[in-house]
Amino acid sequence: MSKGGLVSRLTISFDDGSTCSVDSPIGPFNLCGFGSGVLEVVNKGPVSLIGISLNSTKNLSKYPASITLNLPKPKRALSLTFLGLAGPFIGRAFGYYNYVAQGKQPRSEPPPDKPEYPPKLKVTGIAESDPLDCWSYPMVANGYGEIYPYTVLALSDNGDGTYTAVFTLSSGQLTAWLDKGPTVVAYTSRPSSSISLSYVASVATVNDPYEAVAKVVEATSEVAVFKVRVRKARPRFMNGLGWCSWNALLGEDLSHGNVVRIVKGLRDRGVPVRWVIVDDGWQDLLNGMIRSIEPNKAKFPSGFKALTEELRGLGVEDVGLWFTINLYWNGAAEQFIRALNADGFKTSRGYVPKPELGEAFRLYDAWLKVVRDYGFNFVKVDNQWSIHHLYRGFANDAEAARAVELALQLAGSVNGIDILNCMSMLPGNYSNYAISNALRISIDYIPMWRTDAKLHTMWSAYNALLYSHFGYPDYDMWISYDPSARLIAVSRVFSGGPVYITDREPERTNVDLIRWITLSNGEVVRVDEPALVTRDVLFRDPYNEPVLLKLASTVNGYPAVAFMNVNKDGVKISEEFKLSSMPMRLSGQYAYYKVTSGEWGIIDPNGLIKVELGELEAEVLILAPLINGKAVIGIVEKALPPYPINLVNINGEVMAEAREGGTLAYVKDGAMNRVKVKPGERIKI
Repeated sequence: MSKGGLVSRLTISFDDGSTCSVDSPIGPFNLCGFGSGVLEVVNKGPVSLIGISLNSTKNLSKYPASITLNLPKPKRALSLTFLGLAGPFIGRAFGYYNYVAQGKQPRSEPPPDKPEYPPKLKVTGIAESDPLDCWSYPMVANGYGEIYPYTVLALSDNGDGTYTAVFTLSSGQLTAWLDKGPTVVAYTSRPSSSISLSYVASVATVNDPYEAVAKVVEATSEVAVFKVRVRKARPRFMNGLGWCSWNALLGEDLSHGNVVRIVKGLRDRGVPVRWVIVDDGWQDLLNGMIRSIEPNKAKFPSGFKALTEELRGLGVEDVGLWFTINLYWNGAAEQFIRALNADGFKTSRGYVPKPELGEAFRLYDAWLKVVRDYGFNFVKVDNQWSIHHLYRGFANDAEAARAVELALQLAGSVNGIDILNCMSMLPGNYSNYAISNALRISIDYIPMWRTDAKLHTMWSAYNALLYSHFGYPDYDMWISYDPSARLIAVSRVFSGGPVYITDREPERTNVDLIRWITLSNGEVVRVDEPALVTRDVLFRDPYNEPVLLKLASTVNGYPAVAFMNVNKDGVKISEEFKLSSMPMRLSGQYAYYKVTSGEWGIIDPNGLIKVELGELEAEVLILAPLINGKAVIGIVEKALPPYPINLVNINGEVMAEAREGGTLAYVKDGAMNRVKVKPGERIKI
C-alpha cells in the first residue's frame, strides 16, 4: 500500500482536552499552531512501519495521538486483545477448581459450565479504568468495527485472496494498541510536551495469512528492541519434562519436604522429570511484601541450597525459582533491598526496581547472583504487565517498560540464568524481549474444569500465531490425571514450547500418558516448530462453532496435525479435512496415519481426510512422505511417531534407525508393516 493511502486520519490530543486534526498526515505537519510533528511511514518490502514524533508548546495528553488506518474491508478478522475477556467468569473458576483439584474445600461458587465467550463488555478506551488483563484473548469479528480496544494484532481475510496484518508495539516513548476503525492509539502514561520518534504499528497485505503476521513482526524487530525467537538461544527448560509446584501445592503447601516427596514419587514411578520450578509460596513476607532474600524458614528450614542439591541428587538437571518482576505482588520490603545493597523505587506499597536501566540492572543482578548461588539456573518471572502501572504518572510508559525488561534480561544473561516470562503479553513486555526466549501465552491452567481444557487450548492456539515469534510459547503446566489430560497433552507437544506437569499425587499420575509424550531419557516428544492454527479455522471460532480446532507443524520434518474438539456444547463433530488447509505447502504423495485410531491410507496434497471427534477428544495425524512406494511412520507408541527415528541412506537403501524401542510402522508396496525394534536398531525399509 502506498504511504499516502495508509493513514486516513491523525488526531493529536492535548492535556487541556483540546485536539488537533491533521488533514494530510504523512510527513511533517503543524499542531494547529502549537508546534509541529512528523508522521513517518517506512516501507520494508510489503510492510509499512508507522512512526511519529511530536514537539508541542503545550502539554500533550497521555493519549497524544490516534492514527486511523485506511485498510481493505475485511471479510473476517481475527484480533488478539489484552482486554480481560475472561473476567466475568475466570475468578470463580480459580477459587473453585484450584482447591477441588487438591481435595480441599472450594473457596468460591463454581463457575458456569458453558460461559459466554467472548463476552459483551462495556469499555471506555481509557486504560486506567477498563478491565485490562496481563493475557491476550483471541476473538473473531466481521470487521474492524467489531474489534475491542487494546488489540495488539488484527489479521484479516480480505476476501480477495489477500490478508492484512496490523501489529502494534511499544517503542521510543509510545506504547500502542488498536481500537475500532482500526485506529492506532498511542499512550505515554503522563503528559509531556514532546515525543521523540517512536514506532507504533506495522501493516502488511500479502497473499498468505501466516506470512502477513511473520512479515510485520520481523520488519518491526529491525526498529524495536525485541528479537524474533529464531534468532535467540533456546532456553534450558526446553530440555525434557518439567514439574512445577503451583497447582500441586499452591502457596499453602509448598515446602522442601513436599517438593522432594512429589518429585521423588514421580521419578520412582518412571516419570522422567528433568526440571523443576519452585513457584509462589516460598517467601518470607511482611504485609504482602518479600522481606528476606532467604526462603521462609518454616517451609525450607535448611535453605534453598539444600533443596536444589537434593533435587539434583534425584536426577533433576535444572531447577527454577519463581518471583515477580516487581519482586513480589506488593513489592519488596526495605530489608530485602538493603540485603542486596541496591536501590529501589518506593511505591504506595513496597519497593520495586527503578524505571532506569542501570539502577534496575544493579538490583536484578544482585538478586540473581543470590538465586544462582542457591543452585537455581533459571527463573520464572511473573506479573510482568505490572510495569504498565507501577510507574504511571512518574515515568514514561514505554521508557520504563524498556528499562525494567532489559535490566532483567541482562542480569539473567550475565548470571547464566534463563527466564520463563509470565503475565507478559502486553506491548511493553513482548516489545522488549531482546534476549529472553520463552513466554506464557495464555491465562493459568485451571485443573479439572472441562471448560478450561476448551478455552485455554483455544486461546493458546490462536495466541501462538503472534507470540511464538517472540519466544517459545508456553501453554502452561497441567495435571496428568485431569479428565481432559489427553487433549491437553496433545496441545502441549504441539505447542513447541516447554512441557511440564503439576501433579500433586504421584500415585495418581497417568504414567502411560507421560510415556506417550516422552522418551525413556526424559526427552519430550514435540514438534519441530510451534504449531499454527490451520487455514480452515484461522477465522472461525471452535468454541462457539461446530468445527474442530486444528494445530499443524512438522515433526522430524513430517507434516503433522492435531485435531481437538473444544466445542462449548460438547457436540460430536465430523469433518473432512483438506490437506490444502495446512499452513505449509505440501507436494507429492503421503502415507497418512492417525495416531489414536491407527487408521492409515495414501493421499495426495489435494486430498481429504475424515475426522470425527466427541467432546474433548483429540486425534493426531501424521503425513509420511511416500517415496518409491515406501513411507516410514515411526514408533507408534508415541504421540508423534516420527519423533524418535532417524532415516539413514546407505548405498541407496533407506534404513530407519530407532532412538527409542517400540513398534516401528512403515508402509511398503501398499501395505502397512509393523516390527518391534530396540533403541539404536536399524531396519531396512
